[in-house]
Amino acid sequence: MKTFRLLITLFLFVGFTNLYGQSKVKIVSFPELDTLVSRKIEENKSHQTMDGYRIQIFSGSERNNANALRQKFKTEYPEEQAYLVYQQPYFKLRVGDYRTLIEAQQAYIILQKTYGQILIVPDKINLPKL
Repeated sequence: MKTFRLLITLFLFVGFTNLYGQSKVKIVSFPELDTLVSRKIEENKSHQTMDGYRIQIFSGSERNNANALRQKFKTEYPEEQAYLVYQQPYFKLRVGDYRTLIEAQQAYIILQKTYGQILIVPDKINLPKL
């Protein structure tokens, strides 16, 4: 409702300005709008993830096995990220930060040759570095 009032006020302001032939535009700022914009900026800074995909290459109850496989993966693919996730009672090793399913499928084909039974799983991924 506040947005509707803001738009009506802005429309009337611009209409009356043009009606009387004035060529200057006066911008009226509302503190509530500034507060909403500031809040949204801070909210976006706190969320450094997005929806995407990772490839799960291990799922089991032994943490040592998961860590050993993680070290092996990091030596073979040092540029890729590896994440150890615990979802009781399993440790899951997930790799990569893929924004699209197509990116994940390309990596899946390469990793399947080495790791066999693997899965593409939807996950929250880290934002890409710009």
